[in-house]
Amino acid sequence: MRAHRLVSILVVVFAFAGFGTVARRTPEVVAPTFTVLGEPTMPFVPSGSFITSSWFCPGVPAGQEGLGGNVVVTNTGDEPIHGELTVFTTAAAPPVTTDITVAARASSRLDLTQYQPDGDYLSALVEIDGGGGFVEQQALHPDGNAVAPCSNATSSNWYFAEGYTVDGSEWQLVLTNPFPDVASVDIDFVTEQGARSPSKFQGFPVPGRSVRVVDFGSGAKDEPVIAAEVRARFGRVVAGRSERFAGSERRGYSMMLGAPSLASQFYFADGEVGDGITEQYHLYNPTDQAVTVDVNFLGAGASFQNDTQIDVGAGGQAMLDTKDVAGLPVGRHGSVFSTLSSAGIVVERVMTRPAGDSIATTVVMGSPSVLASTRWSGGISSELAIDDVLVVLNVDNVDTTVSVSTLGPGGLVPVTGLEAVPLLAGGVITIPLTDPAVLGRPFVVQSTQRLYVERLLPRGGDLRGRSGSFALAG
Repeated sequence: MRAHRLVSILVVVFAFAGFGTVARRTPEVVAPTFTVLGEPTMPFVPSGSFITSSWFCPGVPAGQEGLGGNVVVTNTGDEPIHGELTVFTTAAAPPVTTDITVAARASSRLDLTQYQPDGDYLSALVEIDGGGGFVEQQALHPDGNAVAPCSNATSSNWYFAEGYTVDGSEWQLVLTNPFPDVASVDIDFVTEQGARSPSKFQGFPVPGRSVRVVDFGSGAKDEPVIAAEVRARFGRVVAGRSERFAGSERRGYSMMLGAPSLASQFYFADGEVGDGITEQYHLYNPTDQAVTVDVNFLGAGASFQNDTQIDVGAGGQAMLDTKDVAGLPVGRHGSVFSTLSSAGIVVERVMTRPAGDSIATTVVMGSPSVLASTRWSGGISSELAIDDVLVVLNVDNVDTTVSVSTLGPGGLVPVTGLEAVPLLAGGVITIPLTDPAVLGRPFVVQSTQRLYVERLLPRGGDLRGRSGSFALAG
Protein backbone atom coordinates (compact mmCIF):
# COMPACT_ATOMS: atom_id res chain seq x y z
CA MET A 1 0.00 0.00 0.00
CA ARG A 2 1.25 3.50 -0.78
CA ALA A 3 2.34 5.94 1.98
CA HIS A 4 -0.59 8.12 3.17
CA ARG A 5 -0.21 11.78 4.14
CA LEU A 6 -1.85 13.06 4.91
CA VAL A 7 -11.85 28.82 13.95
CA SER A 8 -18.71 34.98 18.33
CA ILE A 9 -21.58 36.28 17.35
CA LEU A 10 -22.97 37.63 14.08
CA VAL A 11 -21.22 40.96 14.39
CA VAL A 12 -18.01 39.13 13.68
CA VAL A 13 -19.37 36.69 11.10
CA PHE A 14 -18.94 39.06 8.18
CA ALA A 15 -15.46 39.98 9.33
CA PHE A 16 -14.33 36.67 7.92
CA ALA A 17 -14.47 38.05 4.37
CA GLY A 18 -10.74 37.58 4.00
CA PHE A 19 -10.43 34.44 6.10
CA GLY A 20 -10.55 30.82 5.03
CA THR A 21 -11.45 31.47 1.40
CA VAL A 22 -10.82 28.22 -0.37
CA ALA A 23 -11.39 29.11 -3.99
CA ARG A 24 -11.03 32.88 -4.47
CA ARG A 25 -7.27 33.20 -4.77
CA THR A 26 -5.21 31.82 -7.62
CA PRO A 27 -2.79 29.21 -6.25
CA GLU A 28 0.90 29.89 -6.57
CA VAL A 29 2.77 27.69 -8.98
CA VAL A 30 4.79 25.26 -6.90
CA ALA A 31 6.73 22.10 -7.47
CA PRO A 32 4.67 18.91 -7.15
CA THR A 33 4.64 17.41 -3.67
CA PHE A 34 2.78 14.84 -1.63
CA THR A 35 -0.50 16.11 -0.24
CA VAL A 36 0.08 18.09 2.98
CA LEU A 37 -3.25 19.52 4.16
CA GLY A 38 -2.44 20.64 7.72
CA GLU A 39 -4.84 19.92 10.58
CA PRO A 40 -7.68 17.68 9.45
CA THR A 41 -10.94 19.45 8.74
CA MET A 42 -14.18 18.63 6.96
CA PRO A 43 -13.74 17.49 3.34
CA PHE A 44 -12.81 19.95 0.61
CA VAL A 45 -11.31 19.92 -2.89
CA PRO A 46 -7.58 20.66 -2.61
CA SER A 47 -5.95 23.00 -5.08
CA GLY A 48 -2.33 22.81 -6.14
CA SER A 49 -0.03 20.27 -7.71
CA PHE A 50 0.40 16.97 -5.90
CA ILE A 51 2.19 13.74 -6.59
CA THR A 52 -0.76 11.91 -5.10
CA SER A 53 -3.96 12.67 -3.20
CA SER A 54 -5.84 10.32 -0.89
CA TRP A 55 -9.53 10.15 -0.03
CA PHE A 56 -10.84 8.11 2.92
CA CYS A 57 -14.52 7.15 2.85
CA PRO A 58 -16.49 6.54 6.10
CA GLY A 59 -18.09 3.28 5.02
CA VAL A 60 -21.31 1.76 3.77
CA PRO A 61 -23.51 -1.06 5.13
CA ALA A 62 -23.35 -4.39 3.36
CA GLY A 63 -24.00 -8.06 3.83
CA GLN A 64 -27.78 -8.11 3.30
CA GLU A 65 -30.17 -7.56 0.44
CA GLY A 66 -30.81 -3.86 -0.18
CA LEU A 67 -27.56 -2.78 1.48
CA GLY A 68 -24.43 -1.56 -0.27
CA GLY A 69 -22.85 1.56 -1.57
CA ASN A 70 -20.83 3.36 -4.19
CA VAL A 71 -17.77 5.52 -4.30
CA VAL A 72 -18.02 8.28 -6.91
CA VAL A 73 -14.78 9.72 -8.26
CA THR A 74 -15.23 12.97 -10.21
CA ASN A 75 -12.66 14.41 -12.60
CA THR A 76 -13.34 17.99 -13.72
CA GLY A 77 -9.95 18.22 -15.44
CA ASP A 78 -9.05 18.00 -19.11
CA GLU A 79 -6.95 14.84 -18.75
CA PRO A 80 -7.80 11.37 -17.44
CA ILE A 81 -6.84 10.59 -13.85
CA HIS A 82 -5.48 7.29 -12.66
CA GLY A 83 -5.20 5.73 -9.26
CA GLU A 84 -6.16 2.89 -6.98
CA LEU A 85 -9.28 1.90 -5.09
CA THR A 86 -8.81 -0.17 -1.93
CA VAL A 87 -11.88 -1.67 -0.26
CA PHE A 88 -11.70 -2.66 3.43
CA THR A 89 -14.15 -4.91 5.25
CA THR A 90 -15.33 -5.98 8.69
CA ALA A 91 -14.95 -9.57 7.57
CA ALA A 92 -11.84 -11.64 8.20
CA ALA A 93 -10.70 -11.00 4.65
CA PRO A 94 -7.85 -8.93 3.19
CA PRO A 95 -8.63 -5.62 1.49
CA VAL A 96 -9.04 -5.63 -2.25
CA THR A 97 -7.10 -3.15 -4.37
CA THR A 98 -7.81 -2.35 -8.02
CA ASP A 99 -6.57 0.20 -10.53
CA ILE A 100 -9.04 2.89 -11.58
CA THR A 101 -9.15 5.41 -14.42
CA VAL A 102 -11.59 8.31 -14.67
CA ALA A 103 -11.89 9.96 -18.06
CA ALA A 104 -11.49 13.70 -18.49
CA ARG A 105 -14.57 15.71 -17.51
CA ALA A 106 -16.35 12.63 -16.19
CA SER A 107 -17.13 10.66 -13.05
CA SER A 108 -16.93 6.98 -12.21
CA ARG A 109 -19.31 5.16 -9.87
CA LEU A 110 -17.64 2.21 -8.17
CA ASP A 111 -19.87 -0.39 -6.48
CA LEU A 112 -17.91 -1.50 -3.41
CA THR A 113 -19.76 -4.80 -3.09
CA GLN A 114 -18.48 -5.81 -6.51
CA TYR A 115 -14.92 -5.61 -5.25
CA GLN A 116 -15.45 -6.91 -1.71
CA PRO A 117 -18.45 -9.23 -1.29
CA ASP A 118 -17.84 -10.07 2.39
CA GLY A 119 -18.56 -8.03 5.52
CA ASP A 120 -21.31 -6.09 7.29
CA TYR A 121 -19.58 -2.79 6.47
CA LEU A 122 -17.21 -1.80 3.70
CA SER A 123 -15.06 1.31 3.46
CA ALA A 124 -12.78 2.65 0.78
CA LEU A 125 -9.54 4.46 0.16
CA VAL A 126 -9.06 6.20 -3.19
CA GLU A 127 -5.55 7.28 -4.15
CA ILE A 128 -5.23 9.51 -7.21
CA ASP A 129 -1.92 9.85 -9.01
CA GLY A 130 -0.99 13.50 -9.55
CA GLY A 131 -3.89 14.67 -7.40
CA GLY A 132 -6.95 16.15 -9.08
CA GLY A 133 -10.54 15.04 -8.79
CA PHE A 134 -12.62 14.53 -5.66
CA VAL A 135 -14.40 11.60 -4.04
CA GLU A 136 -17.76 11.01 -2.33
CA GLN A 137 -19.66 7.95 -1.23
CA GLN A 138 -23.31 6.93 -1.43
CA ALA A 139 -24.61 4.44 1.12
CA LEU A 140 -27.60 2.41 -0.08
CA HIS A 141 -30.22 1.39 2.48
CA PRO A 142 -33.90 0.38 2.32
CA ASP A 143 -34.71 3.24 4.73
CA GLY A 144 -33.05 5.83 2.50
CA ASN A 145 -29.78 6.40 0.70
CA ALA A 146 -27.22 8.74 2.22
CA VAL A 147 -24.44 10.76 0.54
CA ALA A 148 -21.24 11.78 2.34
CA PRO A 149 -18.01 13.38 1.09
CA CYS A 150 -14.91 11.33 1.78
CA SER A 151 -12.17 12.70 4.02
CA ASN A 152 -8.94 14.25 2.77
CA ALA A 153 -7.02 12.61 5.63
CA THR A 154 -7.16 10.24 8.52
CA SER A 155 -7.12 11.72 12.04
CA SER A 156 -6.24 10.81 15.61
CA ASN A 157 -9.48 12.46 16.84
CA TRP A 158 -13.07 12.19 15.66
CA TYR A 159 -16.21 13.82 17.13
CA PHE A 160 -19.96 13.26 16.87
CA ALA A 161 -22.49 15.58 18.55
CA GLU A 162 -25.63 13.57 17.83
CA GLY A 163 -26.86 10.06 18.39
CA TYR A 164 -30.26 8.40 18.84
CA THR A 165 -31.31 4.94 19.95
CA VAL A 166 -34.97 5.52 20.88
CA ASP A 167 -37.65 3.03 19.81
CA GLY A 168 -35.17 0.58 18.37
CA SER A 169 -33.19 3.11 16.37
CA GLU A 170 -29.62 2.02 15.65
CA TRP A 171 -26.38 4.00 16.23
CA GLN A 172 -23.19 2.39 15.00
CA LEU A 173 -19.67 3.78 14.96
CA VAL A 174 -17.69 2.60 11.93
CA LEU A 175 -13.91 2.73 12.34
CA THR A 176 -11.50 2.17 9.45
CA ASN A 177 -7.76 1.72 9.81
CA PRO A 178 -6.26 1.96 6.29
CA PHE A 179 -2.69 1.46 7.49
CA PRO A 180 -0.78 -1.81 7.98
CA ASP A 181 -0.23 -1.45 11.73
CA VAL A 182 -2.93 -1.85 14.38
CA ALA A 183 -4.45 1.34 15.79
CA SER A 184 -5.68 1.71 19.38
CA VAL A 185 -8.46 4.16 20.25
CA ASP A 186 -10.36 5.33 23.33
CA ILE A 187 -14.09 5.85 22.78
CA ASP A 188 -15.98 8.11 25.21
CA PHE A 189 -19.59 9.18 24.94
CA VAL A 190 -22.07 11.51 26.64
CA THR A 191 -25.79 10.95 27.16
CA GLU A 192 -28.43 12.87 29.11
CA GLN A 193 -27.23 10.91 32.15
CA GLY A 194 -23.65 12.15 31.78
CA ALA A 195 -20.27 11.07 30.46
CA ARG A 196 -19.24 7.44 30.09
CA SER A 197 -15.89 5.80 29.36
CA PRO A 198 -16.61 2.05 29.19
CA SER A 199 -13.52 -0.01 29.88
CA LYS A 200 -14.14 -2.22 26.84
CA PHE A 201 -13.79 0.84 24.60
CA GLN A 202 -10.51 2.05 26.13
CA GLY A 203 -7.54 0.89 24.12
CA PHE A 204 -10.01 -0.52 21.58
CA PRO A 205 -7.98 -2.14 18.79
CA VAL A 206 -8.61 -1.55 15.11
CA PRO A 207 -6.47 -3.99 13.15
CA GLY A 208 -4.51 -2.74 10.18
CA ARG A 209 -6.31 -2.44 6.87
CA SER A 210 -9.69 -3.33 8.35
CA VAL A 211 -13.07 -2.00 9.53
CA ARG A 212 -14.49 -2.38 13.06
CA VAL A 213 -18.01 -1.47 14.20
CA VAL A 214 -19.15 -0.36 17.68
CA ASP A 215 -22.89 -0.72 18.28
CA PHE A 216 -24.03 1.95 20.76
CA GLY A 217 -27.54 0.58 20.73
CA SER A 218 -26.45 -2.33 22.90
CA GLY A 219 -24.80 -0.20 25.59
CA ALA A 220 -26.85 3.00 25.35
CA LYS A 221 -30.38 1.85 24.59
CA ASP A 222 -33.31 4.32 24.31
CA GLU A 223 -31.03 7.37 24.49
CA PRO A 224 -32.28 10.51 22.67
CA VAL A 225 -28.76 11.99 22.63
CA ILE A 226 -25.40 10.28 22.32
CA ALA A 227 -22.34 12.46 21.67
CA ALA A 228 -19.10 10.60 21.13
CA GLU A 229 -15.37 11.16 20.86
CA VAL A 230 -12.75 8.85 19.38
CA ARG A 231 -9.14 9.45 20.45
CA ALA A 232 -6.30 7.39 19.11
CA ARG A 233 -3.63 6.24 21.54
CA PHE A 234 -1.54 5.33 18.54
CA GLY A 235 -2.26 5.21 14.86
CA ARG A 236 -4.86 7.13 12.91
CA VAL A 237 -8.29 6.08 11.75
CA VAL A 238 -11.36 7.20 9.83
CA ALA A 239 -14.63 7.38 11.79
CA GLY A 240 -18.12 7.31 10.35
CA ARG A 241 -21.54 6.97 11.97
CA SER A 242 -24.40 4.83 10.72
CA GLU A 243 -27.89 5.61 12.07
CA ARG A 244 -31.15 3.89 11.26
CA PHE A 245 -34.12 5.81 12.67
CA ALA A 246 -37.08 3.60 13.52
CA GLY A 247 -39.09 5.61 16.07
CA SER A 248 -42.22 7.72 15.80
CA GLU A 249 -40.22 10.99 15.87
CA ARG A 250 -37.51 10.03 13.40
CA ARG A 251 -37.51 7.85 10.32
CA GLY A 252 -34.83 7.13 7.75
CA TYR A 253 -31.15 6.37 7.44
CA SER A 254 -27.97 8.42 7.85
CA MET A 255 -24.36 7.52 7.14
CA MET A 256 -21.81 10.29 7.56
CA LEU A 257 -18.23 11.20 8.34
CA GLY A 258 -17.38 12.47 11.81
CA ALA A 259 -15.64 15.79 12.50
CA PRO A 260 -11.87 15.22 12.57
CA SER A 261 -11.24 18.39 14.60
CA LEU A 262 -13.03 20.98 16.73
CA ALA A 263 -13.75 24.56 15.64
CA SER A 264 -15.07 27.84 17.06
CA GLN A 265 -17.65 28.28 14.30
CA PHE A 266 -19.92 25.91 12.41
CA TYR A 267 -22.23 26.93 9.55
CA PHE A 268 -25.36 25.37 8.05
CA ALA A 269 -26.87 26.49 4.75
CA ASP A 270 -30.19 24.72 5.24
CA GLY A 271 -32.78 25.17 7.99
CA GLU A 272 -36.55 25.54 7.87
CA VAL A 273 -39.51 26.44 10.05
CA GLY A 274 -42.86 25.08 8.91
CA ASP A 275 -45.76 22.71 9.57
CA GLY A 276 -44.59 19.26 10.56
CA ILE A 277 -40.90 20.20 10.49
CA THR A 278 -38.61 19.52 13.43
CA GLU A 279 -35.22 21.25 13.39
CA GLN A 280 -32.75 20.49 16.16
CA TYR A 281 -29.09 21.34 16.67
CA HIS A 282 -26.87 19.19 18.86
CA LEU A 283 -23.71 20.73 20.34
CA TYR A 284 -20.85 18.79 21.88
CA ASN A 285 -17.99 20.27 23.93
CA PRO A 286 -15.43 17.53 24.61
CA THR A 287 -12.93 19.95 26.20
CA ASP A 288 -12.35 20.66 29.90
CA GLN A 289 -13.56 24.26 29.53
CA ALA A 290 -17.24 25.35 29.57
CA VAL A 291 -18.26 27.45 26.58
CA THR A 292 -21.04 29.88 25.64
CA VAL A 293 -22.22 29.50 22.07
CA ASP A 294 -23.96 32.32 20.17
CA VAL A 295 -26.49 31.15 17.60
CA ASN A 296 -27.35 33.37 14.67
CA PHE A 297 -29.94 32.59 12.02
CA LEU A 298 -29.10 34.02 8.61
CA GLY A 299 -31.59 35.01 5.93
CA ALA A 300 -34.46 34.98 8.43
CA GLY A 301 -35.42 38.61 7.75
CA ALA A 302 -34.33 41.99 9.11
CA SER A 303 -37.09 42.05 11.73
CA PHE A 304 -35.83 38.89 13.45
CA GLN A 305 -33.56 39.51 16.44
CA ASN A 306 -30.63 37.14 16.77
CA ASP A 307 -30.01 36.79 20.51
CA THR A 308 -29.87 33.05 21.16
CA GLN A 309 -27.14 31.67 23.41
CA ILE A 310 -26.41 28.16 24.62
CA ASP A 311 -24.12 27.17 27.49
CA VAL A 312 -22.33 23.88 27.04
CA GLY A 313 -20.48 22.54 30.06
CA ALA A 314 -17.01 21.02 29.96
CA GLY A 315 -17.26 17.56 28.46
CA GLY A 316 -20.97 18.04 27.92
CA GLN A 317 -23.61 18.32 25.25
CA ALA A 318 -26.63 20.56 24.63
CA MET A 319 -29.54 20.74 22.19
CA LEU A 320 -31.40 23.66 20.56
CA ASP A 321 -34.82 23.13 19.00
CA THR A 322 -35.86 25.99 16.73
CA LYS A 323 -39.44 25.76 18.05
CA ASP A 324 -37.97 27.33 21.21
CA VAL A 325 -36.46 30.28 19.30
CA ALA A 326 -38.97 33.11 19.74
CA GLY A 327 -39.94 34.90 16.55
CA LEU A 328 -37.98 32.77 14.10
CA PRO A 329 -40.02 33.24 10.91
CA VAL A 330 -41.59 30.48 8.88
CA GLY A 331 -39.45 29.56 5.92
CA ARG A 332 -35.86 28.88 5.05
CA HIS A 333 -32.79 30.13 6.96
CA GLY A 334 -29.13 29.35 7.45
CA SER A 335 -27.30 29.42 10.76
CA VAL A 336 -23.93 29.86 12.42
CA PHE A 337 -22.87 28.59 15.84
CA SER A 338 -19.96 30.57 17.30
CA THR A 339 -17.93 30.71 20.48
CA LEU A 340 -15.33 33.27 21.52
CA SER A 341 -13.67 30.67 23.70
CA SER A 342 -10.41 29.11 22.64
CA ALA A 343 -12.05 25.76 23.29
CA GLY A 344 -13.70 24.22 20.26
CA ILE A 345 -17.07 22.55 19.71
CA VAL A 346 -18.79 20.38 17.16
CA VAL A 347 -22.39 20.90 15.97
CA GLU A 348 -24.83 18.72 14.04
CA ARG A 349 -28.31 19.47 12.67
CA VAL A 350 -31.18 16.98 12.69
CA MET A 351 -34.04 17.82 10.34
CA THR A 352 -37.27 15.82 10.20
CA ARG A 353 -39.71 16.84 7.49
CA PRO A 354 -43.02 15.38 6.27
CA ALA A 355 -42.53 12.79 3.54
CA GLY A 356 -45.79 11.66 2.00
CA ASP A 357 -47.76 9.90 4.74
CA SER A 358 -44.60 9.49 6.81
CA ILE A 359 -41.56 11.56 7.82
CA ALA A 360 -37.91 11.64 6.75
CA THR A 361 -34.99 12.49 9.03
CA THR A 362 -31.60 13.65 7.84
CA VAL A 363 -28.51 14.54 9.87
CA VAL A 364 -25.77 16.95 8.73
CA MET A 365 -22.50 17.88 10.38
CA GLY A 366 -21.82 21.63 10.40
CA SER A 367 -19.09 23.08 8.21
CA PRO A 368 -16.33 25.16 9.86
CA SER A 369 -15.62 28.79 8.94
CA VAL A 370 -12.32 27.91 7.27
CA LEU A 371 -14.29 26.24 4.47
CA ALA A 372 -16.35 29.29 3.43
CA SER A 373 -15.68 29.29 -0.30
CA THR A 374 -16.59 30.99 -3.56
CA ARG A 375 -16.79 27.58 -5.25
CA TRP A 376 -18.52 24.35 -4.21
CA SER A 377 -18.46 21.05 -6.07
CA GLY A 378 -20.53 17.88 -5.97
CA GLY A 379 -20.11 14.64 -7.82
CA ILE A 380 -23.50 13.24 -6.74
CA SER A 381 -26.64 15.13 -7.71
CA SER A 382 -30.34 14.41 -8.14
CA GLU A 383 -31.39 12.11 -10.93
CA LEU A 384 -34.97 13.41 -10.55
CA ALA A 385 -36.22 16.86 -11.53
CA ILE A 386 -36.65 18.67 -8.19
CA ASP A 387 -37.22 22.35 -7.39
CA ASP A 388 -34.92 22.70 -4.37
CA VAL A 389 -31.93 20.42 -4.84
CA LEU A 390 -29.35 23.01 -3.72
CA VAL A 391 -29.53 25.27 -0.66
CA VAL A 392 -27.05 28.17 -0.86
CA LEU A 393 -26.06 30.53 1.96
CA ASN A 394 -24.15 33.80 1.35
CA VAL A 395 -22.05 34.48 4.45
CA ASP A 396 -20.63 37.80 3.24
CA ASN A 397 -22.20 41.23 3.78
CA VAL A 398 -22.43 41.86 0.03
CA ASP A 399 -25.21 41.03 -2.43
CA THR A 400 -24.05 38.63 -5.09
CA THR A 401 -25.17 36.26 -7.83
CA VAL A 402 -24.69 32.52 -7.98
CA SER A 403 -23.97 30.44 -11.07
CA VAL A 404 -24.51 26.70 -11.41
CA SER A 405 -22.68 24.59 -13.96
CA THR A 406 -22.79 20.90 -14.67
CA LEU A 407 -20.04 18.69 -16.00
CA GLY A 408 -20.41 17.53 -19.58
CA PRO A 409 -18.12 16.04 -22.23
CA GLY A 410 -16.83 19.49 -23.11
CA GLY A 411 -16.28 20.53 -19.51
CA LEU A 412 -18.33 22.70 -17.18
CA VAL A 413 -21.48 24.06 -18.85
CA PRO A 414 -23.63 26.80 -17.26
CA VAL A 415 -27.15 25.59 -16.57
CA THR A 416 -29.68 27.59 -18.55
CA GLY A 417 -31.45 30.04 -16.26
CA LEU A 418 -28.95 29.50 -13.46
CA GLU A 419 -26.10 31.61 -14.82
CA ALA A 420 -26.67 34.53 -12.38
CA VAL A 421 -29.15 33.75 -9.60
CA PRO A 422 -29.50 36.74 -7.19
CA LEU A 423 -28.49 36.10 -3.59
CA LEU A 424 -28.71 38.83 -0.93
CA ALA A 425 -26.03 39.52 1.64
CA GLY A 426 -26.38 36.95 4.42
CA GLY A 427 -29.25 35.40 2.45
CA VAL A 428 -30.40 31.88 1.62
CA ILE A 429 -31.87 30.57 -1.61
CA THR A 430 -32.85 27.19 -2.98
CA ILE A 431 -31.92 26.25 -6.53
CA PRO A 432 -33.74 23.74 -8.73
CA LEU A 433 -32.18 21.19 -11.04
CA THR A 434 -34.95 20.21 -13.43
CA ASP A 435 -33.41 20.20 -16.93
CA PRO A 436 -33.19 16.54 -18.05
CA ALA A 437 -29.80 17.33 -19.60
CA VAL A 438 -28.24 18.03 -16.19
CA LEU A 439 -29.91 15.44 -13.97
CA GLY A 440 -27.49 13.19 -12.16
CA ARG A 441 -24.43 15.08 -13.37
CA PRO A 442 -21.64 16.51 -11.24
CA PHE A 443 -22.12 20.23 -10.55
CA VAL A 444 -20.22 23.35 -9.52
CA VAL A 445 -21.71 26.37 -7.71
CA GLN A 446 -19.74 29.62 -7.94
CA SER A 447 -19.99 33.24 -6.77
CA THR A 448 -17.80 36.26 -6.11
CA GLN A 449 -18.74 35.99 -2.42
CA ARG A 450 -18.21 33.17 0.05
CA LEU A 451 -20.90 30.53 0.22
CA TYR A 452 -21.98 27.32 1.89
CA VAL A 453 -23.86 24.81 -0.24
CA GLU A 454 -25.95 21.84 0.88
CA ARG A 455 -27.74 19.25 -1.21
CA LEU A 456 -31.23 17.82 -0.68
CA LEU A 457 -31.23 14.57 -2.65
CA PRO A 458 -33.97 11.96 -3.13
CA ARG A 459 -33.74 9.05 -0.71
CA GLY A 460 -33.98 6.45 -3.44
CA GLY A 461 -36.56 3.97 -4.70
CA ASP A 462 -40.15 4.81 -3.86
CA LEU A 463 -39.20 6.65 -0.66
CA ARG A 464 -40.44 10.18 -0.22
CA GLY A 465 -38.40 12.95 1.42
CA ARG A 466 -34.79 14.00 1.11
CA SER A 467 -31.35 13.25 2.41
CA GLY A 468 -29.14 16.27 3.23
CA SER A 469 -25.39 16.63 2.75
CA PHE A 470 -22.82 19.36 2.13
CA ALA A 471 -21.11 19.67 -1.20
CA LEU A 472 -17.32 20.06 -1.14
CA ALA A 473 -15.72 23.48 -0.82
CA GLY A 474 -13.36 24.25 -3.64
